[in-house]
Amino acid sequence: MQNRSRISIMIVTAFFMGFGLGGLSLHYAAAQGIFGLSTSVSQLGSALVDMQKNVDDLQKNMGTVKQVKEQLSSLSPQGEGTSGSNLMKKGGDSLKDMKPKF
Repeated sequence: MQNRSRISIMIVTAFFMGFGLGGLSLHYAAAQGIFGLSTSVSQLGSALVDMQKNVDDLQKNMGTVKQVKEQLSSLSPQGEGTSGSNLMKKGGDSLKDMKPKF
């Protein structure tokens, strides 16, 4: 009976020691960056910030392109539209006919 109680005490002691050491090592791993995930997460975060900056720059450039397009369309003669063939013509003469002949 006494052996049985000693074995039970040893088992309970071993369980609590394992539980305590396991919890301690888990806290140590969390302090080290949750098994190395903090580096990956920070890299992902910086990549997302860079992507957002690029999207913002692209939107800014698209605004510039729209402004230029509006300015160019306001310069085109009335009634000719904005198609490429109509913009190449001026007063019935095409740019090809206007080049100097040698």
